[in-house]
Amino acid sequence: TAQDILEVKAAIAGFERLFAEIGHRVPIQAQVTLDTSGRMLLGTDIASAMTTLEALPVDVIGLNCSTGPEHMREPIRFLASNASRPVSCIPNAGLPLNTGTGDAVYPLEPEPMADMLGEFVEKFGVRIVGGCCGTRPEHLAAIVERIGHVAARAEPADAVQPQPRPGAVRGSKVPRASSAMRATDFEQNPKPLLIGERVNAQGSRKVKRLLLADDYEGIAEVARDQVESGAHVLDVCVAVTERADEAEQMAKVVKLLSMTVETPIMIDSTEPAVIQRALETIPGRAIINSINMENGRERIDRVVPLAKKHGAALVALTIDQVGMAKTRERKLEVARKIYDVVVGEYGLRPGDLIYDDLTFTLATGDQEWVDSAVETIEGIRLIKRELPGVFTSLGVSNVSFGLAPEARAVLNSVFLHHCVEAGLDMAIVNPAHVQPYAEIPAEERALADDLVFNRRPDALQRFIEHFEGGGKREAAGSEKEDPTAGMTPDQRVHYMVVHRKKDGIEAALDAAGVREQPVRVLNDVLLPAMKEVGDKFGAGELILPFVLQSAEVMKKAVKHLEQFLERAEGYTKGRVVLATVYGDVHDIGKSLVNTILSNNGYTVFDLGKQVPVNTIIDKAIEVNADAIGLSALLVSTSKQMPLCVQE
Repeated sequence: TAQDILEVKAAIAGFERLFAEIGHRVPIQAQVTLDTSGRMLLGTDIASAMTTLEALPVDVIGLNCSTGPEHMREPIRFLASNASRPVSCIPNAGLPLNTGTGDAVYPLEPEPMADMLGEFVEKFGVRIVGGCCGTRPEHLAAIVERIGHVAARAEPADAVQPQPRPGAVRGSKVPRASSAMRATDFEQNPKPLLIGERVNAQGSRKVKRLLLADDYEGIAEVARDQVESGAHVLDVCVAVTERADEAEQMAKVVKLLSMTVETPIMIDSTEPAVIQRALETIPGRAIINSINMENGRERIDRVVPLAKKHGAALVALTIDQVGMAKTRERKLEVARKIYDVVVGEYGLRPGDLIYDDLTFTLATGDQEWVDSAVETIEGIRLIKRELPGVFTSLGVSNVSFGLAPEARAVLNSVFLHHCVEAGLDMAIVNPAHVQPYAEIPAEERALADDLVFNRRPDALQRFIEHFEGGGKREAAGSEKEDPTAGMTPDQRVHYMVVHRKKDGIEAALDAAGVREQPVRVLNDVLLPAMKEVGDKFGAGELILPFVLQSAEVMKKAVKHLEQFLERAEGYTKGRVVLATVYGDVHDIGKSLVNTILSNNGYTVFDLGKQVPVNTIIDKAIEVNADAIGLSALLVSTSKQMPLCVQE
């Protein structure tokens, strides 16, 4: 009965040591225990648990204990739809009732329990069933009778997947990383997955100072800021020349981050001992940054066994004994050599490899590097085409190193846009230092494109002069042109939401008449603005951090607007239960709907984020709800909506 996913990982590591010692292995059936909220005791959701376990050599994944089958329905459905291993379900005979005498009574009778498990087998494809606490011989007899016929008939087409050889590294259908709390798909829609770069002593003076001062809470605050800015994964590097305890510091940092942020971790270190210590401390499925072939196979042979043992993914740099690969052909050549060893010899999956084909600064004007950006872009395209199933990543801001801040923001944004078009899956970038491609002025876009694609010999000179000229004008005292000049008050508010301008939103709302007509401003100004943000997100014009920034502007606007709305006391048009569906941690849409309904005479019961369907239904019955509202931001989690409707 496992309530801590790190403990499960430790148990599996122990089994593997035993199997190696005795030269014989038996199947491992790994089960976790969820409470009625659908999470493990320490907060791990089912997607995170599955991602963590499927990267390890286990043969069956499932649930047991804690609740009856009715509370396992949603997580079991998730496992059956997403796991590549057979699924087991061994529930209690219902939730225990305390009789007052100190005895726990399990109320679920044999027939109802057998019916629910029978449905799990027939409808979801669960392959192993049984009973935990409160289960009596009568329960098992009813279960056997209910499902005994299943073995004789054809099995569901997707119920059992072919199993890899014993001891092989195996993984889920959708490659993911996981934290102690939740899982993150490698393939984001729209791309890319964003890797927060600030929890890194090599790139952040602030983090280095915090490490030297042993201020781990300060480091956690940096991490939280990165997550709030939209980072999907955190790159963590604690190497500082002034200290010799990198492994100890790494363990402390990743342990604290695992308890305070829900984002998976990328371990960034050149030392295998540090990587091992981090992997033994992180509850979820981590990513290792990085391997290469600079010293032949030496680093691969030291790091890949650690990745295999702990189920981690790997960043691979296109570097070999010749040096850093500069041309697209060389980038592919090195990538293929790494692939042949990691996938061909060690047995990892293509989806465990994340290639960084390297980019170099365009700021020097050196002829050796003038084509480096376009070679990086085409290298991404080649690697994705020739090595199906692998992923790609890039430290985007390297392309602009040495330029002025305003110039860097434009060049980083343009370069990121072209890399994503070529197939880039992940980007190490600070969302605050990039902007949407479509929002960059046409002249600056053209100058950056010329530089990235080396279209003219004076591309760098023209690019630098443009921004130096802008700097001189500002220094001389002229202010930047106000993009909202000449707009109506309504248009100004709309612009501020769409373009993520939080400062001054209250004054803009007042000018638009929010005090006199709050409902009109909400319905005719704010909501159309947020809809435009959503449409751009759906079309791939905005990445997730920009959506979240617009949402922050919207929240600030709605908070100001709400004070001018009239609410009827003691009267309700109806009762509505709202929830973000299971697996989704975003509440932008739900919060807006809550505001609209609450201020139009409805009583709203907001259940929050990541809510299992049984919790939604229980609440709707409890309050005799007139309607249920389901929210999801991501394509992957929106698939939960029709399942909830069905229930």
